[in-house]
Amino acid sequence: MKLAIALALSHRAELIIMDEPTSGLDPVARRELLDVMQELIQDGTRTVFFSTHITSDLERIADYVTLIFGGRVVFSLTQADIQDRYRLVKGPADALTPEGRSLFLGLHKTPYNFSGLTDDPRQAYAVFQDRVLYDQPTLEDILFYMVKAAPAADPKA
Repeated sequence: MKLAIALALSHRAELIIMDEPTSGLDPVARRELLDVMQELIQDGTRTVFFSTHITSDLERIADYVTLIFGGRVVFSLTQADIQDRYRLVKGPADALTPEGRSLFLGLHKTPYNFSGLTDDPRQAYAVFQDRVLYDQPTLEDILFYMVKAAPAADPKA
């Protein structure tokens, strides 16, 4: 991968596109590659566009994150916008009302508790107040709740 980047730089490429560039690398090599990629974009004259399922790589260096699922763009936001928009809400199962359920993009429920992702944290606080915990989700959490967790509209969830 370092050779591929060196080759792209030798042509003074302004846009470098990579598919899963850190996949299969050990943690040290992965970090070194991310450092190289970050150095490339520092001066603003180059763009590195890469697809990955390793969300920690994105959290480390991405300015913008685009989530594509089922052939459609779910969101394309800056890291700051993601931090502002989403909250992970966790609480006891008996706190989950139909009104509260409607606030979640994805929901994971057990007989004893629930956790869900909302893009309306203010309304979630208005509904649940101090009966639940509010956390900042990671990109991995967002991916899970938007793609894998049961849709909040599903009453069996």
